[in-house]
Amino acid sequence: MRALLGLLLIVVIGFTSCEGRRTSNQSLADSVEEFKKTVSFQKDIYIPETYIEREVDTLLSNGFHVKIKSYSDMSNSVLFTKIKDTINYQTHYRNFKFDILVEKNGKIIYNKSFDKKKANKVFGFKSNFEQGSELHNFYELAVLKSVQVDDDPSLTNNVAIDFIYTIPETERTSYHRMTINSKGRSNFIQTAKK
Repeated sequence: MRALLGLLLIVVIGFTSCEGRRTSNQSLADSVEEFKKTVSFQKDIYIPETYIEREVDTLLSNGFHVKIKSYSDMSNSVLFTKIKDTINYQTHYRNFKFDILVEKNGKIIYNKSFDKKKANKVFGFKSNFEQGSELHNFYELAVLKSVQVDDDPSLTNNVAIDFIYTIPETERTSYHRMTINSKGRSNFIQTAKK
């Protein structure tokens, strides 16, 4: 009888101790998730804040005249989000458009405009690069950092324009070169990547 009572007591204690209570780690994780949902303030930051336009007008010794106009695309940006101290920081890095006009001996041989979509195509940024690829996410996240004419005097029959694309808040950068010959044919190559 005593053995049966002892067994019954052990079974009752076993059932009452396994009532499905949450562990302290589970409770803490739930509290953190609830706290994240209470983020009530959102701060939007735009880089650059306002419209920016830059024009380069270069006359090279080889007879080429290059005009480049780059300007911020006010309706197209890359968004990065961080939550810090219950504030949701949303940083919008604006993409840039650029126009290139090249003349040779007073005659227009190249005149094109580029936006993010066209730039992705000519620079080879594709949406299907795998995770380990150097160009993974450049299709959507890269923004134009600089455009400049290469004034190398050894370029006699063509003009070279260098582009730098980077993913903001990272060290990932891709360098490209566009060459335009005297007949107006262009060629795009990737020169380096980080």
